[in-house]
Amino acid sequence: MLISELLKKKREGYSLTGEEIRYFIRGLINNYVSDIQAAAFLTSACIHGLNRSETAAMTFAMRDSGIKFDFSDIKLPKIDKHSTGGVGDKISLLLVPICMSAGIAVPMISGRGLGHTGGTVDKLESITGFNMQLDYDECRKLLLQNNAFMTSQTPQIAPADGILYHIRDITGNVESVGLITASIMSKKLVEDLDGLVIDMKTGNGAFMQDIAEAKQLAESMLAVASDIGLKMRIIFSSMEQPLGNAIGNWLEIEETIESLKGNIHPDVEELTLKLADSMVLASGINDDIEDIHARNKEILRSGQAYKNFLKMVESQGGNLEISRNNFLNTPKFEIKSDVDGYVSQVDTINVGIVGIMLGAGRQNVYDKIDYAAGIELRKKIGDKVAKDETIAVLYASDSTKFADAAELLKYSIVIKENDEILIPKLIIDDWYN
Repeated sequence: MLISELLKKKREGYSLTGEEIRYFIRGLINNYVSDIQAAAFLTSACIHGLNRSETAAMTFAMRDSGIKFDFSDIKLPKIDKHSTGGVGDKISLLLVPICMSAGIAVPMISGRGLGHTGGTVDKLESITGFNMQLDYDECRKLLLQNNAFMTSQTPQIAPADGILYHIRDITGNVESVGLITASIMSKKLVEDLDGLVIDMKTGNGAFMQDIAEAKQLAESMLAVASDIGLKMRIIFSSMEQPLGNAIGNWLEIEETIESLKGNIHPDVEELTLKLADSMVLASGINDDIEDIHARNKEILRSGQAYKNFLKMVESQGGNLEISRNNFLNTPKFEIKSDVDGYVSQVDTINVGIVGIMLGAGRQNVYDKIDYAAGIELRKKIGDKVAKDETIAVLYASDSTKFADAAELLKYSIVIKENDEILIPKLIIDDWYN
């Protein structure tokens, strides 16, 4: 079997067999498929798509490219959550501490930034010392000790996905239903889960901007989950504007801490609790949604989730105090409104791109992240704005990046005189198998 023949076959729009896909994935791991060949495959997969059998074969081959966890002796139901990618999406950072006290265990393997979106791994790595490279034994220990761990893909966890993830990012091959399904599900199926909740983003800041595209991805993921008997719930949520106020790695850690202390933006609270409720429902330990919601809200508002967050940070080697001192004097630049009016629209993709321009994300696989970089949005859709009022603040270690970033961000926030603004509904739909 020749890799070049597989690439030609897919380029011409034919479907690959399971064995051909497994051969390709083995080649990635054993270094007889080059990055250039991988990029060619990904481009063809984006253009022609992957059918259900190809998607399933990709998912399982990528899962089997590394180790698989065995948590069968852990008594609590093991439930994870995954977001398909958003801007200002720090929800996992609040969700895990809630679930630590909700009667479920959360083994969470997270990703780095992809395209214009941020990544949970990058956010947590802005905390000095926080270990996101846990080995299997460390994951087991933390799951027993804390009911949760948060880690990144190590070279042992779905390594084929780790390779393809970076190549997709830098070659513009992100928006593919089959590739997204295989990438997400391969990592999650490593975790020995009893249930999985997906935050399916849609709207102008999502990879699947159209709700029909998002539903197509949801159907693809539910098909893979159903094939192996995994309980799955999919929450469709709006990415018509960034979540909360902070976009950027350390900035989102700071917003997380403030949120857990009680100063939480309404959209962050609404989505966090919806996903926490869905995780408990997926576990099967309680089917009374009103009771589940009340319990999760109490964990959040009582300060228990904040205590759990601090425990998790300490358990994984993080030091928040050192981090705060590191970012105290970050240069900043205020963006002011030229007019009176109301925020009517936010180009969320552009906001994510501004974050990358400032250094909060990567433009190529070798870029180093500036953990201090990011955006503080002072105004959201529907908010009243006065002329010369600050609508956003930019942060970056390199202040020469402010001019171009400020120009794009100002263009991306539309302010109108009319106060009849349609505020996007955050929670759109809820599917499950």
